[in-house]
Amino acid sequence: MNGRISRAEAASWILTLGQFGVAGAIAVFGPTHPLPMHFGLDGQVDRWGGRTEMAAVAFVLAVISALAMVFGRLPESDAHLLRGRRYSRQAVVAVLSLIALLEACLTWGWPNEPGPRFGMMAISAIVAFVGALLGKTSPNAMIGVRTPWTYGSRLAWEKANRLAGRLFFWGGLTGGLAAPFAPQPEGLKAVTFGALAVAAISVFESWRVWRSDPDRVV
Repeated sequence: MNGRISRAEAASWILTLGQFGVAGAIAVFGPTHPLPMHFGLDGQVDRWGGRTEMAAVAFVLAVISALAMVFGRLPESDAHLLRGRRYSRQAVVAVLSLIALLEACLTWGWPNEPGPRFGMMAISAIVAFVGALLGKTSPNAMIGVRTPWTYGSRLAWEKANRLAGRLFFWGGLTGGLAAPFAPQPEGLKAVTFGALAVAAISVFESWRVWRSDPDRVV
């Protein structure tokens, strides 16, 4: 692999540096009043913390993004695996950057109790981001429908991840559009259990395709 950096990689590095910036800004300039750290299934805050804890979470996520970027630059002779690394690191950085943005919103721009509508919007956005890239990935260790069957069959990986990508993207987009109007906390529960249902369907699809693939690894 040459040393050239693509536009997508440069953008991912900028987002990663932005995550570190968010962590530092929260640590230095964050408010001193309690911040929401965890939400229950009803979308209400069930645990509060200080700016130090919020900044620490943002910093850890930024480190994960940086490690994903470094891992994606490791030499690889298999073109399929190399493509998988590239797309998976983009997905990881995009999702963690969105979470960093949400942390900034919780720190400065949202009321103390954002409620279930905020949770529905956040989950929908993350699910849509993942879905947009999931169908493009090749086998990798970071993101995707990673089951014994997808690792034992290239066909199972492709079909299961394409299915998951489509369902996640359209489900997340629908949830995001419906969030301003959906009754709560029913809307939040719908997108949460919908995401879990898509994950279960994708796992079943990986087994189904693996079973019928003559080139599978038993």
